[in-house]
Amino acid sequence: MSIKLPYGISNFKKLITENNYYVDRTSYIEKLEFANEPYVFFLRPRRFGKSLFVSMLRYYYGLEFADQFSELFGKYYIGKNPTPKANSFAVLYFEFSRIDTSTTQTTFEGFLSNVREGVSRFLKTYTSQVLEKEILSNNSPHEVLKALFGKYEDNNIYILIDEYDHFANETK
Repeated sequence: MSIKLPYGISNFKKLITENNYYVDRTSYIEKLEFANEPYVFFLRPRRFGKSLFVSMLRYYYGLEFADQFSELFGKYYIGKNPTPKANSFAVLYFEFSRIDTSTTQTTFEGFLSNVREGVSRFLKTYTSQVLEKEILSNNSPHEVLKALFGKYEDNNIYILIDEYDHFANETK
């Protein structure tokens, strides 16, 4: 079976399971954990692999991917040297690349929509959906998040934000 050269694939699982060439960057997970920083920001130019790295972190830390650990990471550094935190978090994932920044209103609405989408995905994955309507009915991003953190009892949340700079760089 030949190995494919990927272009534009930012989903780690897709990259690995569809036999694409991958330069092992998984040792950086261990380095991030041992750095013991509460917040990490990846400031790199566009098309530099940030989204793929964020996707890799999502699969590595997400509780729901524990049964796929060997398939996804087994042949890479971190699969042979897993950290104690592997697949031990509820991952709250946001992606902000599709926000229309043409006006203040569309920027706000797009940001709110993307926050609601991330929180909805989180709730469907980690909680009963009873909380969903109550949390998502809030009318501002910070109120949605405040409601989520007030209701979600497990404090073991790993927050990943992709394309956080996209709409901020476009805002006038």
